[in-house]
Amino acid sequence: MKRQFKLLTSLSFLALLIAFSHSASAQYDYALDRYMRDQNVQVIKLSKNGSSYGYGVFLLRGKSNSKLKAKYFAKNAYSEFLRWKSGKDIVLISSGAYSTGWDASSDTPVGLCVDNGATVNRNIKTDMDGLVIVEKVGGVRVSDIDQNNLYLQSIGRTISPISEKNTLIQWGQDQEATIFQTHLLAYEKQLRISPSNSNKESANRRLLVLGYTSDGALFHAIFHIDRKVSLYDATNDTMKSLEVRGINVVSVLNLDTGGYDILEVYDDRNKQVSYIQGRENKSKATNLLIYYYD
Repeated sequence: MKRQFKLLTSLSFLALLIAFSHSASAQYDYALDRYMRDQNVQVIKLSKNGSSYGYGVFLLRGKSNSKLKAKYFAKNAYSEFLRWKSGKDIVLISSGAYSTGWDASSDTPVGLCVDNGATVNRNIKTDMDGLVIVEKVGGVRVSDIDQNNLYLQSIGRTISPISEKNTLIQWGQDQEATIFQTHLLAYEKQLRISPSNSNKESANRRLLVLGYTSDGALFHAIFHIDRKVSLYDATNDTMKSLEVRGINVVSVLNLDTGGYDILEVYDDRNKQVSYIQGRENKSKATNLLIYYYD
């Protein structure tokens, strides 16, 4: 009975994704590509006005009973990943934060960065308002640094990440947490960028989406847009395609697809899905965002 219920809840989420099959100017059509990890990972093929636009990888963390977990590496990222990965069921590997240059041996992530409690970069970037916290237990939290209301339970109060940066870094060290910055493209159902205040360059895009399904289950999703579009169009299309399906979008963040464009997805046999990938090998990474099934 439990297996049947899990299948039905997964199918109900899929039904939300594909129920609206009509084309629209600001949303994607979805078609199921495959299920993975006991139906808790769903790969969706994206199209718009009849043209292929890439893939969405939905990681149903809530429905998986937290078996889907995140991990982030930013200090000696590739070598640390190799040491860690033994025995792990890797689902997805992606570049995360932007990098300071083009030499992986010496570059660091742009903005404030703490890796499993170790400080990598103390320089907070006030023009990158997305603060991502990957917790030791495998969860992910997103905060808008401009709102000055990041609540840290272990110290029992809310802090301002900018003016209390040292407190945040110390908390990360004490909790063995991981922290990085990137551009916050949408937050609490609202777009945070416009055509006039965002990068107008047409390029491949990759977005990290956190939200809740219509029945209240937490999910993370990676949208891999393999057509050259502006950052605004990629974000707006993604938001609209989720909202029209009744999905509550908490945040949308930009992931690096520049010089460190890394993306790998692995199926249930731990074989890489060849048609969903970035342009660079993960061995070149300055930082890596990992999802795995535990």
